[in-house]
Amino acid sequence: MKKFILIALMFSLCACASTGNDTVSKDFNPADHFLGADYALLQKNPDLKGGLGWRNPSFNPSTYSAMYIEPVVLWHGEDMAKESGLDMEELELLAKYFHDVLTHVPDGKPMKLAAQPGPGVISVKAAVTEVEASSPVSNALTSVIPVGILLSAGKQAATGQAMGVGKCAVEVRFVDSVTGENIAMFAETKVGKKYDSAGFSKTGQTEEAMNEWATLMKERINAIWGQSN
Repeated sequence: MKKFILIALMFSLCACASTGNDTVSKDFNPADHFLGADYALLQKNPDLKGGLGWRNPSFNPSTYSAMYIEPVVLWHGEDMAKESGLDMEELELLAKYFHDVLTHVPDGKPMKLAAQPGPGVISVKAAVTEVEASSPVSNALTSVIPVGILLSAGKQAATGQAMGVGKCAVEVRFVDSVTGENIAMFAETKVGKKYDSAGFSKTGQTEEAMNEWATLMKERINAIWGQSN
């Protein structure tokens, strides 16, 4: 009987699963996004490895040689603290961590890190828009106990996120630091992997996601400016 109930629960979870979309939903609320109404411009791009992006058609890479990384914003930080499983101090440390890894993106080959805005400088305005802390205990229990594995698989099928793993979302705007003109935008949500050692600390998978976004940004800089690692 118990086995039947568990299987029924898993199927009910799977029935709630929704499919993804290559563009932003038309009924989204701009107030929910750091990018505001501009979020509607974002589209899936294979070069962004699952992220949404937009680039100004008139963008000329030769115009820019440096990047200024602005302090990272916690978008609706107080609400995030209530829902994330982290307190405000932990969230602020994550925002600082993301800022720090972003400052290592422009390494002089071909982009330099600028100390301040100015001509030929792109300002990077990034925000952490969602965080869900990993739950080491839940992750461990649903990784080794048969009932937990079954329930976790059902949740992952329904939501794309297994039990106990973390989640993080960011939105980034790149602007001409003098004129404020939009150059490009990016947004993505990353969900932690179930059997990832980073999931056995509350913020490990969020930091891992931030490292991956910084790496992707560096790859795109090298590709756009015609450089290789």
